[in-house]
Amino acid sequence: MPAQTSPTEHHRQPLLLLTAAWVAGGVILYLCVPLIAPVLLLLCPVAPLAWYVATARRLPRSRPSTVTVALILTGAYLALNTSWSLGPASAHLAVAMFFSSVLAAHLTTSTLARNDTDVLRAMAIGLYAGIVIGGAVLLIETVSQQWIRRTLMSLLPGLRPNPRDMIVDADRVVLLETYLINRNIAAVTFLFWPTSLLVSLLATSARRQHWWRAGLIPAAAAILTSSHATSKIAFAGAAITFAAFHVSPTLTRRAIAWVWVGAIFLVVPLATLAFHSQLYLSAWIPHSARHRIVIWGYTSKQIANAPVLGAGISTAHALNDLAGDDAPLAPGSQFHLSTSAHSHNVYLQTWYETGAVGAALLLLIGLLIVRELAQAPQRAQPYVFSAFATCALLGGTSFGLWQPWFMASFGLVAAFVMLGWTLTRHISACDCARS
Repeated sequence: MPAQTSPTEHHRQPLLLLTAAWVAGGVILYLCVPLIAPVLLLLCPVAPLAWYVATARRLPRSRPSTVTVALILTGAYLALNTSWSLGPASAHLAVAMFFSSVLAAHLTTSTLARNDTDVLRAMAIGLYAGIVIGGAVLLIETVSQQWIRRTLMSLLPGLRPNPRDMIVDADRVVLLETYLINRNIAAVTFLFWPTSLLVSLLATSARRQHWWRAGLIPAAAAILTSSHATSKIAFAGAAITFAAFHVSPTLTRRAIAWVWVGAIFLVVPLATLAFHSQLYLSAWIPHSARHRIVIWGYTSKQIANAPVLGAGISTAHALNDLAGDDAPLAPGSQFHLSTSAHSHNVYLQTWYETGAVGAALLLLIGLLIVRELAQAPQRAQPYVFSAFATCALLGGTSFGLWQPWFMASFGLVAAFVMLGWTLTRHISACDCARS
């Protein structure tokens, strides 16, 4: 008797199309509404897990990687750290989000490796399609002064931001502050290099240029035409990393590791030096950057109060709420001396809120990731290290470490990097088999 095909095999093509649509929809939502990132990360394991269970008829079993173990140990310390936080409610939420992100990323990355090439290819096409649509929308927004958002907010007043962030005339939103799409630009910056890797795998040499023009050039243009300087810095730094890999992969890997070490050890003295040199009074520095120099200088000074264990997660936010507008001003400026809602620098925030212990754990996690990425296929390494550089640079001058969408974004990058990594390995194995 002929072997009976499973329902999954019988409907394989429609299910592959559904998988691509599932991923594309998630990517579009992430790019358009980044704050939904925690929900999307929790949904990330659904497709690879469903395909694996349908094929293998059992749940996957996988040992956590060294990086995952380090993250779990870090989470345990963070849970302890919440006990002396001045904002315990926010701190507990941050730790819960941290553990959820680690678990979702682990389930996704470990299950991807157990899926076949067709499934991985469908997910890759979904990511590319999401970047094509989302990148085009963001490019339209950056060059049209957020015309799409202004139109939606004029029709649906419930979507409008704080009145100070917009101008309304005759019940129509005529102006939105440019920083309102900074998260969106950061989101497309996060996904640019994982998508680039997948384009290099999906498209033939003859068609690769067309794929780039359709999907990645609009995304890159959205980044470069935006007002989000941190995303531009991250994009440029990652591009330099990508180019350097084609010159000397070994030296580039070593340089990235040393830069990571330098970021951890030098952030406090550099922040202190910039503040005491009164760089915040320099007219050639953008206003937001000058304000951050004050925030960094004040925060670095507070580290001495709890140098080993830190002030506690979310303490910066709590102190900022307590001080309000009563905080004194930095000499010669209109900038308040405060920690702000967050430090706008994950390395400095780590030192301040989690102390030397937290900084040591962050150092360890980064070095373990660099070592892990060095095990990726040679073809994928320029892209995965560029993705790492993007994440490291986006954490340097932009958002707060404990913002749920920001934490989840790192998990999403890990998932898509692993997708490209695994697909590269599958394609390389097929090429070897043919030869």
